[in-house]
Amino acid sequence: MAPHASSPYVLTTAQMRAVDRDVVARSGLPSLILMENAGRGVAEAILRRAPTAPGRPLVVSIVCGGGNNGGDGFVVARHLALARSDAGIGARTRVRVLLAAPREKSVGEAATMLRALEGVPNVAVSEFATEPDAGVWGTALSDADVIVDALFGIGLRDDVVGVPAVAIAAINAAPGTKVALDIPSGLDGDTGRPHRVSVRADVTITIGALKVGLVIDPDAGVGQLDVVGFGCPIDPAHSLGPFCFWNDEPSVRGSLPARTGGAHKGTAGHLIVVAGSRGKTGAALLTARAAMRAGAGLVTVASTAAGQRALDAKVVEAMTVSFTDADDATPDSFQIIAAACAGPSVRAVALGPGIPTGPGMRDLVLRLAREIPVPLVLDADGLNALGPAAAAILAEARAPRVVTPHPGEMGRLCGQPTERVQRDRLRIARDFAATSGSFVVLKGARTLVVAPDGTAFVNPTVEPALATAGSGDVLTGVLGGLLAQGMEPFSAARAAVLLHGCAGTRAAAAFGSPGVIAGDLPDAVAAVRAAGFAESSAGSGDNR
Repeated sequence: MAPHASSPYVLTTAQMRAVDRDVVARSGLPSLILMENAGRGVAEAILRRAPTAPGRPLVVSIVCGGGNNGGDGFVVARHLALARSDAGIGARTRVRVLLAAPREKSVGEAATMLRALEGVPNVAVSEFATEPDAGVWGTALSDADVIVDALFGIGLRDDVVGVPAVAIAAINAAPGTKVALDIPSGLDGDTGRPHRVSVRADVTITIGALKVGLVIDPDAGVGQLDVVGFGCPIDPAHSLGPFCFWNDEPSVRGSLPARTGGAHKGTAGHLIVVAGSRGKTGAALLTARAAMRAGAGLVTVASTAAGQRALDAKVVEAMTVSFTDADDATPDSFQIIAAACAGPSVRAVALGPGIPTGPGMRDLVLRLAREIPVPLVLDADGLNALGPAAAAILAEARAPRVVTPHPGEMGRLCGQPTERVQRDRLRIARDFAATSGSFVVLKGARTLVVAPDGTAFVNPTVEPALATAGSGDVLTGVLGGLLAQGMEPFSAARAAVLLHGCAGTRAAAAFGSPGVIAGDLPDAVAAVRAAGFAESSAGSGDNR
């Protein structure tokens, strides 16, 4: 799959290192110049955000390690110290550099930048490499307006212990604004998990591109995100694939199908929703309504006979059909659904919300997953019916398949505990997509959308309002509705998760997060789409 040049890259640590090497090779610029450009950009970003007090200098403490992250910190210190009132802060900045590693540990470019810092006015460099006393660290940081974390970069792999751990604890406890340089120290650049301890940043100013570890876990403590460049263009396509991208609004907005003046319900597509059963028709209703609000021209809900009777008393726009007279699927259920799918404008099927859980239904789900010749979205009990055999079954499918598991369902599909899934979400989603040949939507805060070739998108939404029963059924309906309109599966999945997340934010604005119910979401999906995502920024989550 070709790189999505219009969307921001989200790189692994290995890819970022490859980008660094490629920039040096293509530009001919020494890496020292790139460090200088990046550090100056970080300093400018800090000044744009810094608290102001007329006539009072800005006090900045920078905690530096011995590697290149520390070297970046030395550059930041020099540029901040030379900033004057024309930078908008009212007076010269006073900078203190706290060395958390011995001077001799700073080598190469970092050593050069430390030497360049010597003699710069308004900079005090203090040796803290052997200071294990948390109280001493706390006192040194107590009056700083801004604390810059330049201890460790993206390459950290070991647990943080000793003096660096004391420094991180002091940074987290200090009252000043915490700014992490490239990545909060202690945070894994690929998983977003701390190596025992990590800085809890208010702002992270990352260099070159977003990193997976900054965005994969919304609780990682990265604060608001800013990206600064090297001063010359980067081309991640020269690094190792597959690639991960940020699911940004502009590219999603441009992918949504538009209706022409001559459109009719058939050209807008027909979705078959296999959902609902006795006592669970609400799931089918939510799915159908969401599909129509997402733009599907027709929706038919296939349910049990009891489910159909209950749905007929509830639905207005959708049609219904029964695939069994019992509370479980029967041998002729497949033919009934297959006949419904053979309609001239049927372009997609959504399967799973609220279906029966008996052995007949399990056999039906397995057969539908293999044989239905149009794109199929599988969710909820449809996924549970596939179970650990899911990858092998989906690999035999006649048309594209999209699975939409939450972490527990993902664990059942791949035979892993939920905790393992949560620890390594991107790798597990990629592995399942590759072995099954399906598109994976791994739900949760920062939902992942992954293609079989490993290309992935991280959705920006972090919206607690979506933690409500039926929210996933709405997502299935939106995705099915977009597929019915002719979108290809990867684009439809990306658009669905962003529309769904933004709809949650819109509903939360009206009712408050605890008060949102799934029935609020379909109308909100249509409103968000009509507004061109204009009201989605609050849900995009600046704790990325």
